[in-house]
Amino acid sequence: MRLHSAAAFWALLASACPQATLAKHGLRRKLAANDCTILAIEALGLEGEDPEMIIECEMNPDDANGYSGISLELDATPTQLGALKQLIEEGIVTPGHNKLNIVGAEIDDKAVHVPPGLDIASLVRQNEEQVDRRRLVSTLGDLNMLLVRVTDSNGLVYPDSPALMSDEVFGTGVDPVNLKSGLEECSWNQ
Repeated sequence: MRLHSAAAFWALLASACPQATLAKHGLRRKLAANDCTILAIEALGLEGEDPEMIIECEMNPDDANGYSGISLELDATPTQLGALKQLIEEGIVTPGHNKLNIVGAEIDDKAVHVPPGLDIASLVRQNEEQVDRRRLVSTLGDLNMLLVRVTDSNGLVYPDSPALMSDEVFGTGVDPVNLKSGLEECSWNQ
């Protein structure tokens, strides 16, 4: 009788939640899309440190209750993550553009769980569509910048002196962390 009651419970649950299917670790939504956009995040670290790359999947809005920009951590084995990181570092995979086939992956509200043993490189597909994402300028060399200290019509002005503002933006004084040093770090001095 106990087994029959459990089966009846799951049948009732499945009929009450048609958008969910039973997965190994609980309930999982059926996906409207079969892939997600690969995202890579690498924190800035101190010189000499090797910052860890975090890989996430940006879900299709149809799989995220209509919300755009929802990303989940990619939960995979160290070998799978290492292979994907290598593809990113070699320029074969472009985060924010290429997609990852997630058919068969378990998905919960925190992560996309890739089954162990899958060749993750075979799950990557090139996105042929135009992606409406931010495109950063690819400029090398010197860029001209102008720092302006404005006094508004009410006589209000930013309280820092021109020398301090110049130091904070261009590093002309003693401030080692400024806009200029940040741009140089992000562009590898190019």
